[in-house]
Amino acid sequence: MGIFGKKDKYALSRKELERFNGKSIIYAVERIDGQEKVLGKEGGIIVLDDVIVVMCEAHEVFRCKIKGATVAELLSGNGVEISGFDAYTGEKRYVVAHYSYYRKV
Repeated sequence: MGIFGKKDKYALSRKELERFNGKSIIYAVERIDGQEKVLGKEGGIIVLDDVIVVMCEAHEVFRCKIKGATVAELLSGNGVEISGFDAYTGEKRYVVAHYSYYRKV
C-alpha cells in the first residue's frame, strides 16, 4: 500500500488495542470447522508493538501480527475474538478468549 492507499476500515488503532492489553482470561478456545477446541485456561492477553499474544498457563497459545488481524469484543462483553495469521505457521486462526470476572466491591 502506497502513500495514497486506502486505510483498512476494520483495523483497530493502537489506543483501541490497549484496552485488551493485560486483560486476564479464564480460558481461550479456537474455532476449527465449527468446533471449539480449548487452548488453555487461566492466562492473559498481551499487546506488544506489532503482535497480539494470548497466554494460558504460562504458555503462549496464540501469536499474530496486528497488521491484518481483526479484534472484536463479544456482544456479551465477556471476551474477545481475535482472528489473524499465526506468526509461526502462517495459517488463519480464530481464537476466542473469555475474560476473568472480578466483581469490584
